[in-house]
Amino acid sequence: MNSQAPLTLTRVALLLAVASSLLSSPILVAAETVSIGSLLKEMVDRDQVARYPESDYRLKQASSYNRASKTPEDPKGWFNNFDRSTNETHKNYVRVEETRGPKEYVVMEDEGAGAIVRFWVPWKNQLQPGSDVVIRFYLDGASEPAIEGNMFDLFQGKGLVPFPLAHESLRSAVSFFPIPYAKSCKVTMSDHPFFFQFTYREYDDAVAVKTFSIEEFKATKPLIDKTCQKLLNPNASTTGEAVNLNVTVDGGNEKSVSLPARDAAITSLSLKLGSYEDPNVTRHVVLKLSFDDKETVWCPIGEFFGSGIGLNPFQGWYRTVDTDGTMTCRWVMPYRKNAKVSIANLGNEPVEVELSATVGDWNWDSSSMYFHAGWRGQYPVPTRPYSDWNYVTLKGRGVYVGDTLTIMNPVQRWWGEGDEKIFVDGEAFPSIFGTGTEDYYAYSWGGRSTDFYEHPFHAQPFSHKYNKLNRKPKIDEKNTQGFSTETRTRALDTMPFATSLQLDMEVWSWTDCDMGYGVGVYWYGDFETSSNRQPEPMEALNVPKVPKAEFTAEKGKPGGTERAFKNAVEMNPEQVISKPDNIVLRPQNLKRLKLKGSWSLDDQLLFKGAEIGDVVELRVPASSPVAQELTLHATKSRDYGILRFSVNGKPAAANVDFYFGEQATSYGPIVLGAFDPVDDAYLLRVEVVGKNAKSLGSVFGIDCLTLRDSD
Repeated sequence: MNSQAPLTLTRVALLLAVASSLLSSPILVAAETVSIGSLLKEMVDRDQVARYPESDYRLKQASSYNRASKTPEDPKGWFNNFDRSTNETHKNYVRVEETRGPKEYVVMEDEGAGAIVRFWVPWKNQLQPGSDVVIRFYLDGASEPAIEGNMFDLFQGKGLVPFPLAHESLRSAVSFFPIPYAKSCKVTMSDHPFFFQFTYREYDDAVAVKTFSIEEFKATKPLIDKTCQKLLNPNASTTGEAVNLNVTVDGGNEKSVSLPARDAAITSLSLKLGSYEDPNVTRHVVLKLSFDDKETVWCPIGEFFGSGIGLNPFQGWYRTVDTDGTMTCRWVMPYRKNAKVSIANLGNEPVEVELSATVGDWNWDSSSMYFHAGWRGQYPVPTRPYSDWNYVTLKGRGVYVGDTLTIMNPVQRWWGEGDEKIFVDGEAFPSIFGTGTEDYYAYSWGGRSTDFYEHPFHAQPFSHKYNKLNRKPKIDEKNTQGFSTETRTRALDTMPFATSLQLDMEVWSWTDCDMGYGVGVYWYGDFETSSNRQPEPMEALNVPKVPKAEFTAEKGKPGGTERAFKNAVEMNPEQVISKPDNIVLRPQNLKRLKLKGSWSLDDQLLFKGAEIGDVVELRVPASSPVAQELTLHATKSRDYGILRFSVNGKPAAANVDFYFGEQATSYGPIVLGAFDPVDDAYLLRVEVVGKNAKSLGSVFGIDCLTLRDSD
């Protein structure tokens, strides 16, 4: 039972579907006992994902989603995005226990047989890696934990669980190592649980499960190592019949090739275009697949292979995009009679295509399913009012196995606070309610996490302007403007459904703007399983353009051309609540001084006469009731000093030298950190702690503070 949210599961429909499957099967074989070993073997068995699970289960998730989200009929609660707990007033977890002495915060609790198959937690401070939280896994009602330790040390690929079964993603830790249990599971944390997600299988009562133990973990070490090697070397078997297609496809046309007409399965499919000079070609060229006279795949190649807009290399377990332009997928795609692969060119210019498919044998039975891939695109997508954007809605029996999201963000500010909401088999409330789009794709602090990353089961092939060939330098840049592509494929966290599945993603940006969305979705299903995703050639041609870099916003002063930094609080004398008498406050218009640099509204507040040891305090009004990130913009010059900053009594930045030997210029951004407001404001304390040996004085000037809600 998932104690995190009200759930309704149509068990009757599920049992009828299972019964129908069993009655139509030629042979009934007892399912293997679920164990660490069986789950690891399943993780790397691509054939098995193309069959409905023998040991039936439903995927559930315990997360720190906001408990005010109860029904779409209450938009204020449904889109409430305070998905974390940082003090006793926040209750985004199950409960608090003190049975073993110190408080333990219960973050997941499940009764019955199951297995944790994915675990994600972020850095608590976006600028400081790691955590000091102790995590404990209590299995089958035991009073002592089966696993205990620092949650990052255990699950970042360098501790208990090796890479890539666990790894440090961008500002978070993710584990895919299976933790099975026969009777129950309870997970606790030693401190207020920040964001978290525990994704787990909930098995039918008839499924036999062997509970995780450290002893079995050690005994399974050879299989663990073998599984890691397979995941890092994902090439599919080349056994089978090769089918090739090398053609030029003119604009508005398509070319096809038929596959062997018999019980068979595609085990590998590769495609390479002659040129990727126009990045939109990966949206304009569409892959179409038909099995047994039914088209089950219609998807632009960018979202099908995970590259997004343009050529963005990465390697995963199911797909690889190489630097030479070859895109490969290793989904097993069975069929009974016939199959056809088609390439449609929706654009105007001809494209050269090299396509290769490997077709192997397949033993078709009642558990076999057809591979599907659909696509949805929309531009513009307004971010206000908040809304849920449907990836896909499926009817019938099947298993959901992954997706690739490409968005166009027209502004710098972070776009991905939206939670996934997944309804299975007619649920009234989603059994999977997430904590943010970046968390769904296994990273965190998305405003800063624009670097490329890859892993067997998820990746960020492109973000802002960075990809595998153009890595983000080690700079404190927080800019998500432009295209971002996020991709996730599922292994042990696939989602079986007996009657239906609906996956929605919240559109939740910090800016009121129009975004572009395009998503490729992948699932297996019976021949009769239907989808609301239909071909959208016009939308595939509607690739949004990225606006010019949005660094500032027009302020609109009468008769002036000044520009204000986005989210800026300008410094003025009224904000100074204490200072020594020797400091004279002097607003300065720097534009008139013809200085080179960039200031908000072209002015600053000069603290003239400041001396070493002086302390100034300013009250800066908050623009949000939640924690905000404060960034300082200032000036450096030949007579400026060395400063120390604090916010609300907490250290923010120390020994910042504002000396500059040439003509005065702007200095910043200087990230002070994220802070909770106190009485709707921030107390900024500035202390003059010294001066550069070359400086002619110790004065200082502050331009503005920019305030952004903490991601």
